Amino acid sequence: MTWVVGTPTMFGYGFGLSDIRVTLGDGSEVDCLQKIYPVARWVAAGFSGSVKIGFSLIDSLSRWGNLLEESCAMQPAILAREWPASARKIFERFPDEERRAGASVLMISTDPQEDNGNPDWPLSFVHIFRSPDFQAEEVKVHQMGSIGSGSVYEQCRAVIDKFSQSFERRVFHMKAGGGSPGGMGTSIGHDLTTLLMRAHPAGISSHLHYCWVYRGQILIETNNRIINGPWTISPLGHTQDQFDDRDETLDEGAVAFRMPPVATTWDELVEILRDRGLNCASAVA
Repeated sequence: MTWVVGTPTMFGYGFGLSDIRVTLGDGSEVDCLQKIYPVARWVAAGFSGSVKIGFSLIDSLSRWGNLLEESCAMQPAILAREWPASARKIFERFPDEERRAGASVLMISTDPQEDNGNPDWPLSFVHIFRSPDFQAEEVKVHQMGSIGSGSVYEQCRAVIDKFSQSFERRVFHMKAGGGSPGGMGTSIGHDLTTLLMRAHPAGISSHLHYCWVYRGQILIETNNRIINGPWTISPLGHTQDQFDDRDETLDEGAVAFRMPPVATTWDELVEILRDRGLNCASAVA
């Protein structure tokens, strides 16, 4: 149960976000898992489904994406075409109880050479891979793709459809990038955070990681914010480090919405859940 979302922007970067909730075999839910990671030079990926399989798929993508020497980067189209065969083999070697949870990967990337017509803006891509065949599905510019339970939850689906179908809504988010690097991404993230905090869909956390994939760097930050009654204060663009230092200046009645500790490996997840007296067997993202 999760929600991982991605869109290739026209501004030279791909943007994605993911929640942090994990659902356990007994049906309990815990906000404690990072699901989106850098996997190669100018490639990031998030996963949903079986957590064990998801981490194995992320590790595999990382090995594929870093086959080249450090000064080189793999073409996203080549990675999307060639990696699924490895993903199928990984998925098939897990036991039935893990495979029943399924596994999907959303990959965000920028091309190491080609631009989108503006020499300052590289081509960006989003590809989705779903078990059991993992054949790449490309998400086009001005569209948004997603994996996990949020993909079928009606209110979450409506946000995706509105972005993909409404020119006016896309322009609204694009304007947020004016003067604020990555601002289109945080504008999208604000929409989704607001929805999640209002609707509380089962299996999806309101805590999100934002991910910007540029040619030359990958940035992962959080949707930390300050809430004071009907007002929300959150950064526009990737400025989270500065924003996180503002806890001491909270106004009376204001609440700091902050990312809890999260696991970034299977072993870390086992440890976090064990400390809470929980079993991570059959954990699903």
